[in-house]
Amino acid sequence: MRTQIIDAIRKRLQDRGLDAYVAYTPSNVFYVTGFQSYFLMEWWRMLGTVVAVVPADPAQPPALVISDFEADQARQVSGFEDVRPFRVWVELRDAADLTGASTPTVQHARPAQYDTAEQDEVLRSVLADRSLLNGNIGTDLRYVLHDTISRVAAFAPELTWTDMTDDLYELRSVKFDFEIDRLRRATELSEAGMTHAVTDLRPGLTALDLRHRYQQGVLTAAMAAPRYAGYSDQWILPAVGSSTKIGVDSETDSGLADGDLIKFDCGVTVDGYRGDGGRTYAYRTIRPAARRLYDVLLEAHEKARAAIRPGTPVREVFRAAEQHIRAGGYPAFTRGHYGHSVGIDTFHEEPPYISAAENRLLQPGMVLAVETPAYSSDTGAIMIEDLVLVTADGHEVLHQLPHELTVVN
Repeated sequence: MRTQIIDAIRKRLQDRGLDAYVAYTPSNVFYVTGFQSYFLMEWWRMLGTVVAVVPADPAQPPALVISDFEADQARQVSGFEDVRPFRVWVELRDAADLTGASTPTVQHARPAQYDTAEQDEVLRSVLADRSLLNGNIGTDLRYVLHDTISRVAAFAPELTWTDMTDDLYELRSVKFDFEIDRLRRATELSEAGMTHAVTDLRPGLTALDLRHRYQQGVLTAAMAAPRYAGYSDQWILPAVGSSTKIGVDSETDSGLADGDLIKFDCGVTVDGYRGDGGRTYAYRTIRPAARRLYDVLLEAHEKARAAIRPGTPVREVFRAAEQHIRAGGYPAFTRGHYGHSVGIDTFHEEPPYISAAENRLLQPGMVLAVETPAYSSDTGAIMIEDLVLVTADGHEVLHQLPHELTVVN
């Protein structure tokens, strides 16, 4: 069981005077339980039905409400003793148990997908057993469906919801060692993908070709070592030449030519943790305008990294990057943030953001994606991005590929 995480959530509940926390989003159900529900995390098909309950009282055990298709695996992975299933459409009995039944009984009849009344009764029983039906309960209220609120109100009209969206993001921003290890391995795989993608290039390759090469490099590396057994997926936003667009629909616009920049913004997921990073390469030659902009962005990236140490306000990292870019010959350059936390959301960017308004202080255990990109069609897109771990006395850069603009052939 994720005792450290549950203890941290309980302390936050006690500090806020709340009775329990209900993990609702796919990310936070995974954060609390360690179990990656296929129906919830991969498809979001069960949003509002798979939830974890963490009482503030340490004497009350946590619980997980989940489909019977996933219940046994969830119990094993989470270490939760109290895992309460609701039925879904899948027949789960052994073949031997099916041979004697002439017709399905009411007891074994299954819903077309799931029965909301049954789900509500399961959740009601979890809350009732912990005397929480009239409690003040924290949850990811910013993302909770109106349907969920209405259904809970029907069986627990005295229950009060309190938003803990920001609380959970704040807790998640400081990583435990096992989380850092997963991000470290994700970074290694992503760098293997970039390295493979720029090997033996040829004129005419598109951004879509680079996407496929990256995916191939990641998969080859993942299959080669048990260290990467937790690899599940990857994402990439590639660009070639003057294109600064994002998305697969734009990735066949132009083919690779001499002097083009090749931009990678990409990450890999290992054991549920999604990395982020990027590098830029020049094909055969470097054009002067691209060299000038890249060098300034690289120096700004170095200054941003140098500012990362415990106790530093996050806004100072932003200021270090932006001031250098503007003083370096691009006074009109503007950007909303120069990085962000990472972790387990479906979209890899998580709070806090390295922005001008972020006042919180850096803490050991934070992992930030620090980036100084530019999307300029006259030079080509540029991305310089590292995962940076805040340590007790400074920082550690998890990415190991060179930062310099490298010429590839």
